[in-house]
Amino acid sequence: MKFALIFAMLAGCGAFAQGPDVRLGEPAPPTTTVAAVAEAKVQPPGRASEASNASAVAPAELPEAPSVALTAAPAPPAAMIKLKPRPTEHRFFDATNSLALTSLAAGLTLDAVSTQKGLSRPGFYEMNPLARPFVSSRAGAAAYSAGSFALLAGGMYLAHRRGHHKLERIVPFAIASWEGLLGARNYHVIANGTR
Repeated sequence: MKFALIFAMLAGCGAFAQGPDVRLGEPAPPTTTVAAVAEAKVQPPGRASEASNASAVAPAELPEAPSVALTAAPAPPAAMIKLKPRPTEHRFFDATNSLALTSLAAGLTLDAVSTQKGLSRPGFYEMNPLARPFVSSRAGAAAYSAGSFALLAGGMYLAHRRGHHKLERIVPFAIASWEGLLGARNYHVIANGTR
């Protein structure tokens, strides 16, 4: 029953969409094409009588014809929002990171050499409890310094991959400065012979 009702409604809508029934003897109304509707001029609201006269003269100019201005693109907003451009991605081994890795290696080397020189004197010992087991020999000190450098360079690369570029650049310079300060302190203690 539902399907019969739906079919009847669709058939009725299809009959109205096809146009008037010519068998009844009624004349067919004038048809307009899409081009004629697009060329139709829109009359201002005060000239409704002229529009009705124009529709009597030319069937293409209907008052309910869609306006071409309605299909035009909307005007851009008065205030535009400009986004900041994304910073360009730098390579890991650029000039700044190369300088950071070089200064880190120099600071670690200065600390290792000054520590080895100081350990040859009486009363001198390593203050870092993590490095103390390694620095008793030159090979152990070299392995500790190389491991420290590899760990810090790996941390820099990880910070670079995750987008923490400030951290990637600040930490190696800070650690290189600290290691340089420790190396200078070691040479000061060696020169004065006091702790």
